[in-house]
Amino acid sequence: MSCTKKMSIFEQLDSIMEDYIVSARKYRPITFDSVVGQKALTTTLKNAISSGKLANTYLFCGPRGVGKTTCARIFAKTINCEHRGADGEACGQCESCKSFNEELRSYNVFELDAASNNSVDDIRNLTEQVRIPPMNGKYKVYIIDEVHMLSQAAFNAFLKTLEEPPKYAIFILATTEKHKIIPTILSRCQIYDFSRISNKDIIEHLESVAAKEGVTAEREALAVIAEKSDGGMRDALSIFDQVVSFTGGQVTYQKTIENLNVIDYEHFFNLTDMFLEKRIPESLVLLNDILAKGFDGSHLISGLMLHFRNLLVSRDACTLPLLEVSDEMRERYKAQSAKCSPKFLYRALKIFNDCDLNYRISKNKRLLVELTLIQAAQADEDDDSSGRKPKRLHPIFKKTAAREAAPVAAAPKATAKPVAAQTVQQPAQQPAQKSAIPSFKGSIFTSIYGNKPAGRTTQSQVKQADQPANAEQHPAKPLTPDALLDSWNDFAASLPRQDTPLKNRMINCRPAIKSSTLFTVTAGNPMMADELRQAQDRILHFIRDRFSNPAIAMEIVIDQSRNVEHLLTREEQYDNMKKQNPALKELESVFGLELR
Repeated sequence: MSCTKKMSIFEQLDSIMEDYIVSARKYRPITFDSVVGQKALTTTLKNAISSGKLANTYLFCGPRGVGKTTCARIFAKTINCEHRGADGEACGQCESCKSFNEELRSYNVFELDAASNNSVDDIRNLTEQVRIPPMNGKYKVYIIDEVHMLSQAAFNAFLKTLEEPPKYAIFILATTEKHKIIPTILSRCQIYDFSRISNKDIIEHLESVAAKEGVTAEREALAVIAEKSDGGMRDALSIFDQVVSFTGGQVTYQKTIENLNVIDYEHFFNLTDMFLEKRIPESLVLLNDILAKGFDGSHLISGLMLHFRNLLVSRDACTLPLLEVSDEMRERYKAQSAKCSPKFLYRALKIFNDCDLNYRISKNKRLLVELTLIQAAQADEDDDSSGRKPKRLHPIFKKTAAREAAPVAAAPKATAKPVAAQTVQQPAQQPAQKSAIPSFKGSIFTSIYGNKPAGRTTQSQVKQADQPANAEQHPAKPLTPDALLDSWNDFAASLPRQDTPLKNRMINCRPAIKSSTLFTVTAGNPMMADELRQAQDRILHFIRDRFSNPAIAMEIVIDQSRNVEHLLTREEQYDNMKKQNPALKELESVFGLELR
């Protein structure tokens, strides 16, 4: 008795399973109007069929589960329909339509899976079938799925058939990776790019399926399914069947996120409030709770990125249509986005994006996420009010500021002088010119970079600008050999790293006083002399400032007595060889040779 009872239960289960058809197959579109989210493409195909302007080869490309193969089957059925309606749809009652519906294909429609039939022999069999005209109807349609999986040799074997097919043969190629198809195939096709289906269209279609199946479903739960499907209707229907099986026909939001392992959006709203209120400890505790439920840190960061993106588009009415959520969620996003400043949202998105990029290579992933939450809580702070101490100026900057401010403070005194004196001292009263030639001890240019100060004009203008001020503030110092050598070495020591060659040249040279305002520097060779001439203005500026005497001048001479041997260049070596061997010059002229 027990065995008989068990067998009856199994028989009931078997009967139930035999009758069950997954939603992706049960609700597969059979007309162009029932295709979801591809209105532009289906309208184009219907118009082409109605006008009779059919191409020999079509290429349907796009993401998975958006209707490529479905549209190919509908197209194949419609062009052979004997009694098409005024709207361009198949009648569904003629012999061709009935055979197609019963067997999922008729004798005039052939489907080939290129993933498992990708050799030259498979294409050769296909081309042999193309030679046979249709038994009934006008067209033979060949649907090749995943056509990008064909081998290079198979593509080449397929070219001739695509180039000159019979009038009754139509090829429909479907692929998810159009870039893998060779250009010679693409040039023979009419290309239709299928787009991802919007979340709104997926939700509406799932609502109609739920109504037909007698399933109660919350719109927020369907929104989660649509988001999870990533724009593919087949994925959405498969996930819907899974959630219905888990919930027993009562699809709620909580059960959906539990089944799909999705973080509750309430966590994102709570975290955003914590960021705005600087409740960093509570955000870390919430992170611990999320991780304790088995979620990965990358899921939280991805969810926060999407949440803050939704907050950003919720702030403006023109970007509000980009928010693909339910009406209730839309109001929640608008309410919370009103509390967030654009600067806070921009900075937080940048912080989350950086964390997402570094998450995979991080050795301590939890610490990375915790630091990201701490930074997000401080994203709305201003740079000046962030509690940071102002940067301290280096003493050399302070001296520069004090020297540049000195001529400005002394400028009013110059107004009491006679007009004749003012004409001479007028360049010194300009703050820009005076600040352009500061003293060495307070100068950024000479002590740090060693560059020529910006704003300098001619040497005569420098003398006119410096002479009165130096005469009043610092009396001229006598030019002695020891003081000159100390100033020379101090300038060389202050040069930056990029001026190391000049520093070495100056160390090897010793200045000699020729008069009270003139000193000479002897260079060992012309190259050394050129380097000293290029730096002459900077050297004089430093020494004049050190001795408070703008009349000091420098003269550079070359020691001709020193005969320094140098390596010969290739041209010099070749010239010496021609002088020693005149036949080499004759050989060069006869054969037209040249040195390379």
